[in-house]
Amino acid sequence: RECTPHRSVSREIATTQMFLSALAPAAASLFTPAATRDAPKATNVVRGGAHFSGGRHAASFAPRRSRRGAVKVAAAKGSDSDSSSNPKRPDPTFQGAPMSPDSGHGQMLAHVLDAEPQLFEAAVEATLDRMIDELDQQEQSAGSVDVSQDEQDKGGMVLFRRIEQMRALERRSGVQDVMYANILQKFLSIGVDMLPPLDDEDVLLRGVDLTKLTSGVHSVEALEMVKEHLMGMLGPQASNAYSNTLVRMSKLQCAQMYAASIMFGYFLRKADKRFKLDRAMGTLPMNPMDSAKALEELFNSASAMDSMDEADGAGVGGFANSEFPGASGVFDVDEKGNATEDASKAGSNTLTLRQYIQSFDQDALAETARIVSMEGVTLAERQTGALFGSIEDLAMEMQRALEEGGEPITSPDQLMSRVQDVVGGGKVKTLTLPVATQRRVVLEAVAFGTFLRDAETYVDTRDGRLLTPVSRGPEPPGLIGSGA
Repeated sequence: RECTPHRSVSREIATTQMFLSALAPAAASLFTPAATRDAPKATNVVRGGAHFSGGRHAASFAPRRSRRGAVKVAAAKGSDSDSSSNPKRPDPTFQGAPMSPDSGHGQMLAHVLDAEPQLFEAAVEATLDRMIDELDQQEQSAGSVDVSQDEQDKGGMVLFRRIEQMRALERRSGVQDVMYANILQKFLSIGVDMLPPLDDEDVLLRGVDLTKLTSGVHSVEALEMVKEHLMGMLGPQASNAYSNTLVRMSKLQCAQMYAASIMFGYFLRKADKRFKLDRAMGTLPMNPMDSAKALEELFNSASAMDSMDEADGAGVGGFANSEFPGASGVFDVDEKGNATEDASKAGSNTLTLRQYIQSFDQDALAETARIVSMEGVTLAERQTGALFGSIEDLAMEMQRALEEGGEPITSPDQLMSRVQDVVGGGKVKTLTLPVATQRRVVLEAVAFGTFLRDAETYVDTRDGRLLTPVSRGPEPPGLIGSGA
């Protein structure tokens, strides 16, 4: 009887220990981190705890965790099966152009231009507005920086500036893609695709209507200068050759020709716009014939200024002719003293675009030929590189081939002879193009430069802060003798 209480207590302790050992896994699972509880092992433990304990909280938590884990596993399996069966789609590219977008904005515009071309203009405006808003927010955040605090925290200031530089680079890439998408859209509007990358030595392309690259792009005044540029690039032999005549030239020469034509098209568009503005405002200078005639009249009137009587007898008409030469004729004075244009002399002061450009001084020529934004310079270089490869590498290849000749080059004729020998011997990369393709290369480059100026002007009118100004006028990249 004395041992009975001891035995009963021992049985109660043993029962309690068994109950606690069964309850311990469930209690431990409730304090396990979320990542561990979502794992399959944790779920099995919870199920065991709920089974042994029969507790309300354990039983209610177990199904939720098991369903969550099942959903995660099923999603993972589904993603694996999708990735194995459906490969990753390639990023959108500019269809009909040798370049690819470098930013998310460019990929979006490439997709819109390919799938929904009617929404392209709205997409461009929305993209530029988004960039302008980001620029405004960036300027506000930069203006609200506490300078005194940043002086103590040098590392934070350096990080802040680095982030701003990365954002500026991303924005510049986006602006370049917007400009390039505008250029491509203009080519598509005239029904001409850009040239593909000219990687093969023998290039045979489908013919296009070259009038779309001339009259469809340039004004009537500019067409004559485009024709002269084409003759200067290809030489007089190309004008008399058949369209299917094959011409072999180095890749560097072809790249230089393309780059120079881009610069010419850019310059021509700026000069043409300025010419039309001066003509609309009546501030065009006189052509050389009218200038000589005005000087002659001025000298004749000066000889008549010996006496006041002779000056008065000359009449107001002679004074008006020499002092106020009109843009479209010579002015006389009617009976009421109003200036009238002499119909017989009207139209004698018509100035052509060529004569207008010839009246530029050196500073005006340099300013007109200068690409005003770094985005424009980069696009011209990237377009040329996408077609012909790295111009720097081609220039180095040509330089090494010319130096292998042994004798130093002392004259331009010797340089041309050495280049012909190098190209004919296959010591450098060459291209064999029909004459018709050569004409297309030049005319497309001129059109690209023209559209580049239009795209640059469009972005500048939206917000000039989006463009990065150029300090000095760049030279066409990769020209022999330019140091490139």
